[in-house]
Amino acid sequence: MPRFLLCLLLALSPAGIFAETAPKVEATPEKLPTAQSPLPWHMVNLWWTMPATDNFESLEIDFSISDDVDSSKLNLYIAPIGLGQINGINFYGGIQTNIGGYPVSDASPQGDYHKGKGAIFSRWGNKDLDTSFVRPALDGLTEAAGYEGDFASGRRPFAWHGGKYTYAVRKLNYEKDADGREWTWVGAFVTEQATQKTQFITALKFPGRTLKFWGRHSAFIEIYGGKKVVIADLPKLEIRFGTPRVNGETMKVQKLDVNFPRRSKDPASPAIMTAELDGAEVVCKLKNEIFEREKWSYPLIK
Repeated sequence: MPRFLLCLLLALSPAGIFAETAPKVEATPEKLPTAQSPLPWHMVNLWWTMPATDNFESLEIDFSISDDVDSSKLNLYIAPIGLGQINGINFYGGIQTNIGGYPVSDASPQGDYHKGKGAIFSRWGNKDLDTSFVRPALDGLTEAAGYEGDFASGRRPFAWHGGKYTYAVRKLNYEKDADGREWTWVGAFVTEQATQKTQFITALKFPGRTLKFWGRHSAFIEIYGGKKVVIADLPKLEIRFGTPRVNGETMKVQKLDVNFPRRSKDPASPAIMTAELDGAEVVCKLKNEIFEREKWSYPLIK
């Protein structure tokens, strides 16, 4: 299973129930991450619970970034769609300071694997996934591999900065392959709200003609590998997420939880990010020092 999915889905095991005659066992203290902990640092997950949608057309979520981020100094992934699911297929998408992938044309970024700021849209599946499941932009990048689970992904340069944006996935066109199997192409887009300019990222192929979207939504923020992280030098960012909209309608949120994910029983990231509710938005604040966290998960809306 991909590491990010493990972080998203892994829950702490309940405490064991012992017979009265069983010897007392001292609890093992958790291993708190430090500045030397291996990347990625999966700093926060947000989970909305909401009604499922049987005839899915679009998903949109607004987000904002307080300041610019220097891509030469930090590998940051802001995922307004930290985990979604269409017809049982997991996907995610967002913006990164350094996208990776392989060129699809001479217009694509050339050279090293990581190629500056951009946006990403990926889906998971079985070992039959390849780049035929991706319909990239002319200047885009693609990748299909198995090092984080079997995935197919499209990426595209996108010079984001501090400001307000909308990340969206939309149902596009339907097709039937030579074996009679039905597929639907779903596209990802980023809109800069100040200019109202929308950029297509890529399209991915999902099974089925009618799409069902599950009754959850996730967002996350992560520092991924490739660059040394000096916590004292991190920017004091404020990143906000709005309420998801499905088929153009703001979802009726039944529950909203925040958790600071773990690998196995230990936290995945040093305590350098907070999350709280501000009206209808969740505001996540990146710190440049490790603080003492009182709770590793809690509800924002019960």
